[in-house]
Amino acid sequence: MTYTRLNRSAATLTKNRTEGSISPFSGMCVTCVDGCIGMCEIGKSAYRGAEVLYPQPFGIITAASEKDYPVDLSHFSIMGTAVGAYGVEADSDKATFEKVNIETAVGRDKGIKLRVPFVLGGMGSTNVAKQNWPGLAIGAAICGVILTVGENVCAMDEDAEIKNGRIVRSPDMEMRVGLFQKWQDGYGTVVVQANVEDTRLGVQEYAINKLGIQAVELKWGQGAKDIGGEVKIKSLAKAQELKRRGYIVLPDPEDPSVIQAFEKGSFKEFERHSRLGMVEEESFMRRVEELRKAGAKYVF
Repeated sequence: MTYTRLNRSAATLTKNRTEGSISPFSGMCVTCVDGCIGMCEIGKSAYRGAEVLYPQPFGIITAASEKDYPVDLSHFSIMGTAVGAYGVEADSDKATFEKVNIETAVGRDKGIKLRVPFVLGGMGSTNVAKQNWPGLAIGAAICGVILTVGENVCAMDEDAEIKNGRIVRSPDMEMRVGLFQKWQDGYGTVVVQANVEDTRLGVQEYAINKLGIQAVELKWGQGAKDIGGEVKIKSLAKAQELKRRGYIVLPDPEDPSVIQAFEKGSFKEFERHSRLGMVEEESFMRRVEELRKAGAKYVF
């Protein structure tokens, strides 16, 4: 029994020709016809290649899994108690709805106070994150939760200033941190994440020393996929700049034959990939010590 849909998804703008008759093992139409235009992922990837790996339209969506798990949250119920109360005095005039308090504190000294026990996961250099950042940052500050600035923000910032391979200013990072700080009232904090490229550029040191960040996060791998982060780049000049800033860019934007193919319209987007961090206890502890010396109060 399969829990997922194979070979077709609205996320990749693909579908089957025989939608009512599909092989559950492969997701292929039960009759794969010679001459089909290739609407499914197998057919589309045969002539568009790796493009089909990316949810579409890229840059303005977030995509969810279509896997139909046999258990979900609807199978669980949060049950109250018929006798007494928890977290408040068992008094009918005191144990009322508006007095519910779920505040907590985290950090080794419990110095990060939270109104609600939420953490907004790292959202980095993607267009979706940037375009929606005011709502995320201001909402997180008002709610008093942790807001995480994800990877690649500084290097993807076209207005960033980099000297001797180190970031000295990023208007995008300033905006992301500043919006939260402007609305913060003693609760929550901003955590700045860093991957391999961010670490080489000194992003966390910049955030600590120039933007007043106290909390940082060391990152290796991806929670949802064991590859580095990737985005699509529509500009040849930007693709070349990102390669100079240390990223893997495919195809090579400095290769004359690739430049010629791009200018002719043979393909319209480059892929920017970031590297996977490889963690070892010794190097991890050394990096933690470096960040503490730089002024980080909390290292996640």
